[in-house]
Amino acid sequence: MKKLLLPFCLAISSVSGLQTKPWFGDVYAFYIDPSFSYSYFHEVQDAVSQPKEVSNNYVADVDMGFTPSEYVDVDLEMEFARTPRQNFSFRSSALQGRFLLLDDIAGDPVSVTLGANIRAVGGKSTKDISSPYASYLNFELTSALGKELTFEDTWTMRGYVFGAVGYANHGSPWARAEALFEGHVSNHQRLGIFSNGYFGFGTKREVTIHDFHGWGVYRHRSVDVGALYRYVFSLWGSLQVSYSYRVYAKSYPEKEQFFILQYSLPFSFF
Repeated sequence: MKKLLLPFCLAISSVSGLQTKPWFGDVYAFYIDPSFSYSYFHEVQDAVSQPKEVSNNYVADVDMGFTPSEYVDVDLEMEFARTPRQNFSFRSSALQGRFLLLDDIAGDPVSVTLGANIRAVGGKSTKDISSPYASYLNFELTSALGKELTFEDTWTMRGYVFGAVGYANHGSPWARAEALFEGHVSNHQRLGIFSNGYFGFGTKREVTIHDFHGWGVYRHRSVDVGALYRYVFSLWGSLQVSYSYRVYAKSYPEKEQFFILQYSLPFSFF
C-alpha cells in the first residue's frame, strides 16, 4: 500500500520525502503524497553557541510519481519550509528513479530496489541548521529490501530496510538508513514502527550555527525512532499520522521531535 495525499495546505520523519519502500504501484499509475510536518528542538549537540530560541520548524512537502513499467518508478519531490531562520519559502526539490530488481509479490523471496536521486537546495535552506542537506546540489545512490506476508491475496504484515550513500557539490559523503515494520489492525487500519539514521563523514565536529553552510562538512550522527497510524479509505487512498523522537545525536540537532500528517492518493488515467 502506498503512502498518499493530503490537501497541499497542510512532510520522515526522515531526511527525504522521496519513496523508499521496495514495492511499486500499478503499471501506468500515478501517485501524489502531499504532507505537512512540524518539528522542534532546543539545542544542537556540539554547537559552538546554542540557538537563542526553540527551533520550531514547519515543512510542506509534496511527492508526485509515476510507474511506467512493473520494474521502474520515478518521483519528483518539492519542499517549502518555515523556521526561525527563514520565512515560508522554497527548501528543496528532488528527482528520483528506481528499478525493481526482485519482487516478492511476483514469487521472488524478497523485493529489492536500486535507485538514484538528485536534489537541489535553496540558498536560505543551505544556511539553515533545520535543513538536513549537505549542500546546494546533492546526489544519492539507494537500495531497499523488503518482505510482505500475505493472507487471502492481501498483505497482513510487511517490513523493509533502506540504505543510501550520498555526495554533494561541497563537503564529504554521508549515509542514511531506514527500517520499518507495519501490520494490519483491521481492514482499514494499519500500525507501524520505524527508525531512521543519518551519518555524515565530514571533518568538522563543532557546529557553527551562525556561519552555517550545510551539513556536508560535519561528522554528524543521528538516530530517530517512531510510530505511525494509517487509515486506508476504500477508494481515496490513505491518511497517515506519525511521530518520531531523536534518541541519539552527535554534532546535530538533538532530542528533536517530529509530528507528520500525510495523505496518499494513487490514480490512473488509463
